[in-house]
Amino acid sequence: MGCELIQSASILLKLPHVACATGQVLYQRFYYSRSLVRHHYEHTAMASIFLAAKIEEAPRRARDVINVFHHIRQFREKRPFTPLPLDNNYVNLKNQVIKAERRLLKELGFSVHVQHPHKVSTFLFL
Repeated sequence: MGCELIQSASILLKLPHVACATGQVLYQRFYYSRSLVRHHYEHTAMASIFLAAKIEEAPRRARDVINVFHHIRQFREKRPFTPLPLDNNYVNLKNQVIKAERRLLKELGFSVHVQHPHKVSTFLFL
């Protein structure tokens, strides 16, 4: 479920494919040792894509990430699209995403380098 969310969000955020794959790997690494019951999967997915975008040098604002996940949730629940109001709930959600990002970094020991098998290297011919 989380990797599908990351995939959909990365498409809507117009992130490079490498950033999407990095977000999915970070998400999987986190839940390798942590419980899905104790850590909300959606917050972790948001934090994963937010962090992956930074790692792959295609940063997006936290607000954009939150709005995209809100849009995806409305689409899946077949509700009309309404913008997310900037109220206390939004501020709390943003803080939860930032805390989830810190938790993700701490759990991974700040080792966030991901080597993808499909990443093409560039050769210089002199």
